[in-house]
Amino acid sequence: MKEYKETHHSLMYKSNSDLSLYSAGYEKCTSGYSYGPKIRSYHLIHFVLFGKGELHINEHIFQLSAGDAFLIPAGKVSYYEASRDEPWCYAWISFLGINSQMYLYQLMTSSDDVYIIHGLDTVKYKERIFDIIALQDASTSSYFQANGILFQIMAMLFDDIDFQESRWGKNSVADEVKYYLDINYSEKIKLQDVAKIFGIHPNYLTRMFHEKYGISPKQYLLDLKLKKARRLLTTTELSVSVIASSLGFDDQLAFSKIFKKEFSVPPSEYRKQSRVSSDSLHK
Repeated sequence: MKEYKETHHSLMYKSNSDLSLYSAGYEKCTSGYSYGPKIRSYHLIHFVLFGKGELHINEHIFQLSAGDAFLIPAGKVSYYEASRDEPWCYAWISFLGINSQMYLYQLMTSSDDVYIIHGLDTVKYKERIFDIIALQDASTSSYFQANGILFQIMAMLFDDIDFQESRWGKNSVADEVKYYLDINYSEKIKLQDVAKIFGIHPNYLTRMFHEKYGISPKQYLLDLKLKKARRLLTTTELSVSVIASSLGFDDQLAFSKIFKKEFSVPPSEYRKQSRVSSDSLHK
């Protein structure tokens, strides 16, 4: 493992900055190498360079490979493990600061999988992270250089996801509700509970959400769960019952019934069909 930790300023100073680097590193994992479960006081972004691995966070499970980046917010319990057959190699940065959470949330809410960004040229991020690792001292010059590179990496990410400021209404309650659903979709969420959290009436929540997104929060949540279910069915070997449980459905039967109503086939058949289709494309 290679790692650089910025020690020129205290954690308190970093926390009160706009955005400040905590550490950067590189790890070529051995078969089955794992880290966690752990809660951190800073945010983390890992860039998968090659190989495969699995991330567990907030009751979600993600299968990751080269070209993926996974984002771990401060305060979230996370666990990740390298594949036993194709252990991954990744580079990472960690950071904190007054606006760090907002920047991370902007990245997360611009991604289909919230905690994951797919399709990145992760090698270019590794090169910038290696520039940080090469500093290896606590001088004022290194402090500015390391943080300068952190800002470059964040700029690269925002460019790569084609972030549109106008589409991210950070002061809208509808956006906050949407983000809450994006993060907590695996739980058994009730509209009344969400409305209570945000201090508004359920009817107002529904109307406001529909005006912003053209869909009710209840339907948005169901569509989100089914979207995640389709991805899990096509990219993992998890059983239908485990997928149903991980997405907050009461049981496998309820999940299968809803899934079939939406896609005309039960989950197990959908998995078979998607694999047949994938195999034919690779012949």
